[in-house]
Amino acid sequence: MEVSEGAQRLLAQMLNKSFYVVIRTPADLSKFQGLLEAHLQWAISAEKRGELFASGPFVSEQAGVPGAAGGMSIIRASTLEAAHQILSEDPFIKNGVYIPEIKKWLLMEGGMTVTMRFSDQAHILR
Repeated sequence: MEVSEGAQRLLAQMLNKSFYVVIRTPADLSKFQGLLEAHLQWAISAEKRGELFASGPFVSEQAGVPGAAGGMSIIRASTLEAAHQILSEDPFIKNGVYIPEIKKWLLMEGGMTVTMRFSDQAHILR
């Protein structure tokens, strides 16, 4: 597929930051409650290490509780193998609660706003 010169100029100005998107498909939710705390501890640790950019469950009226419909995580890793290694430590993945599908993703456009209030140390992301 060929890209026009104008499109190439626009693309060159964009962020072009690589991440790995993980789609979590439910496999054995009977283990969910027993592993939820360990999964959350893993996620907090991965976030603090800078490996986890964003993560959370899909929410569906039909599926009931958050996570029953699966979820998504965005991992910072240098390679697909490194992303697999990071995920291999997640108790939900390690114990077959979810099956991960990992795809390399380029963050190109978008934006975020962060508001910080010093008086109550509140942080608001929009």
